[in-house]
Amino acid sequence: MPLPHPLFRRHFLLGALLGLLPGASQAAAARPRPHYTVAGHEQPVALLRAGRATHLVTQHSVFRLEGAQFVRKHQLPSVIQCTSAADTVLWLGTWQGAQGLSLGAAGCRPHPLALPGAAATARITALFQDAQGALWAGADDYEAFRRAPDGAFVAELNTPAITAGAATADGSVWLGTNMGLNRKQGPAWTRYNEEGVANREIPDNLVEKLLPDNTGALWVIMSDAISVLNPKSQAAGEAEVPTVKFLGRPGNKVFGVASVPGAGRVFATAMGLLLLPAAPAGALAAPATDEVAPQRLLVPLPALPGATTSAPPLLVQVDAQQRVWLAGADEVTVLTAKEFRKFAQRAPAATPGLANWP
Repeated sequence: MPLPHPLFRRHFLLGALLGLLPGASQAAAARPRPHYTVAGHEQPVALLRAGRATHLVTQHSVFRLEGAQFVRKHQLPSVIQCTSAADTVLWLGTWQGAQGLSLGAAGCRPHPLALPGAAATARITALFQDAQGALWAGADDYEAFRRAPDGAFVAELNTPAITAGAATADGSVWLGTNMGLNRKQGPAWTRYNEEGVANREIPDNLVEKLLPDNTGALWVIMSDAISVLNPKSQAAGEAEVPTVKFLGRPGNKVFGVASVPGAGRVFATAMGLLLLPAAPAGALAAPATDEVAPQRLLVPLPALPGATTSAPPLLVQVDAQQRVWLAGADEVTVLTAKEFRKFAQRAPAATPGLANWP
């Protein structure tokens, strides 16, 4: 779902995100592709494509999809917090530093990925690649680093407590901290925080997560609010930052977000999957107005058909073939976009519920 035109008031998206149907019964849905069982009962961290292989990274393990099952290929004693992937390597950020994992037919071969000085054994809170393929890393209580072509890490942002990091398709690099959000475009850094003005203001300085979705939007999860940024509009100096206090109910944790063609945006949250249905045709073509647009309400989706556990998926991702991947602690489900739309259509209609204006 594209974001509203910059001339729209931010209330349009605010109204769109706030509704919730309390409670939802089980509903029949389209038959999904087979569930893939995952051993270990570990919280998923990321689904990654490296070369032709699909990998699932959990809190302590790396699995590879082989035929009809995910097979564990590597295990770590330290908690894995963040990951990134290239054709032949996975990078793993843990609570005790970072490491690379070379991928080959013979198996996975770990090797160190040392940040400078004491940061080498610090808790890694951000690990991602920018549009040029350079690897970035952020460490708790240390600054952010970029890996140079010679393999050495160079300091990029001298601020403590890096909490999250991401890159968006427009070439921007984003780093969350406990003092706001920082964006790098070319050589320049821009800061978003509570004290910002106009389109540089966010309601909370404590950034907990950065979740890019497959439309190019960046969801900023803060301790007391959620904002969504359209990098193109922000680069042009347009539009205030749309913000809500929460999704679903206060305190509900958001783990992932993706846009499913023809269905809308789906959020993986602690209270289950929540769907923000796609806007009706022509809804974004109305003239600018001071009036709050009618709400499009979040719809809680029922348990996935065939699921063997009541635990909700914590990861949601749409791949290049428009398949929807949903991963939980015990299984992974894959649906085509058509299958997901049929599944979502069987959910009860939304009604106003538990949410507040920011």
